[in-house]
Amino acid sequence: MARSDQVLRRVRFAYERARVLDGARGLAIGAGLTILALGMHRVTGVSMLIAAVLAASLGALGWRGGALRRGAFSGVLAGLPTLLVPSIVYALSQHGHCAGCGTVAAWPCILSCIVTSAVVGMLVGHRAARDASPHRFAVSAIATAALTGLLGCATVGLGGAIGVVFGLVAGGVTGWVVRGRESAA
Repeated sequence: MARSDQVLRRVRFAYERARVLDGARGLAIGAGLTILALGMHRVTGVSMLIAAVLAASLGALGWRGGALRRGAFSGVLAGLPTLLVPSIVYALSQHGHCAGCGTVAAWPCILSCIVTSAVVGMLVGHRAARDASPHRFAVSAIATAALTGLLGCATVGLGGAIGVVFGLVAGGVTGWVVRGRESAA
């Protein structure tokens, strides 16, 4: 009996260690995204708050595991275009750097936030429908994609933030519906 208790403890320790490492990986990814966003965009108190919430969310969802972890890390990958595209659009349209933009966002930046988020939302919704636990995957993916996108788009003001949230939700629902129609056919 003592030998099986030792084996059980080892298995339990390995499981807990893997959960903690996944949580730490989430925190590290959050820190890396924060550094990237701070180098590309104007730093505000709101962007620092978003970065802290993103890092905490990635750590908690990574620790939790399963569909929540898969969705969280997929959401970060999906949110990267929303983080990067407004900087590229601003550089091409205004011939400047996003970190130097004023407090009023340029329309091209806001539109790029909306369009990029809608496309990303469709991909997230489509991918979530294929997961073993689609609701958990979708919730964590959309949350982390929105937070990742908000690191870039929230710096252009309320319009950019609304664009990310609206685009992800509308696109996610569209992706979910398209996937549902494909499986019904």
